[in-house]
Amino acid sequence: MGVIATLLPEERCLLRVVQAVSGQHTVVPCHSWDEVFGACEDEAVHIAALDLFADGRANFDRVRQLKLRFARITLVAYVSFTPSRTRDLFDAGRAGFDGLIIVDQDDTPLQLKSVLGQAEARGVASLLRNRLGALNPISRDAVLVSITRAHLRLTSHRLADILTTSRRNLLARLEQDGFPAPQKLITWGRLVVAAQMLEDSNRSADSAARALDFPSGSAFRNTCQRYLKATPQEIRSKGGAGFVVEEFLKSVGRG
Repeated sequence: MGVIATLLPEERCLLRVVQAVSGQHTVVPCHSWDEVFGACEDEAVHIAALDLFADGRANFDRVRQLKLRFARITLVAYVSFTPSRTRDLFDAGRAGFDGLIIVDQDDTPLQLKSVLGQAEARGVASLLRNRLGALNPISRDAVLVSITRAHLRLTSHRLADILTTSRRNLLARLEQDGFPAPQKLITWGRLVVAAQMLEDSNRSADSAARALDFPSGSAFRNTCQRYLKATPQEIRSKGGAGFVVEEFLKSVGRG
């Protein structure tokens, strides 16, 4: 199981997070920013769900400090919306937040689970974003979407739709830039996110397989062998997501 640290003054918000991730993550409730920092130092925290306005105002200084000290933590803002907070919410992405949840608007258990998963995937996508350089936008975005939407049942047609292009054009563009066909690219994206999950020593391969909708733990292990020539445990020991990203870049001649 992974660990989620929360700074959510409203009890109902905390309960919604606990319900959404039950059986998949351990939730560590915090009552101040100092407690959040302490939890991140003492626990293997990989997501922090925070009320940006827990102090009554947007505390971007603490957010930046958190990102600097714990660079691999995925940050999700879970806030109540008011018109006066519009500019602060706009600035949240630049401050380091990977996801945004609005109280009573998109925080059903299913929605929360989806946003937390996608936010975690966005965090690991940053490992690749700066390595793709001046790549054609379609190919670049195809790689990043395969990671950020890894929790969804992506197909090559769905990937093309997200990128507002045709499947034929997507296939041609990827081939021209030396990338695998869409379905293989989607599998690489799932492997990157699975590897990030495996960085948590308490998370099993079967748990990662379930979270990413592999048919079974065996199917996940077979995919690891086929693409990476490594077991899930070896992926963990070799650096998790960083290892898979490097193997992917090598496979497309960009390593």
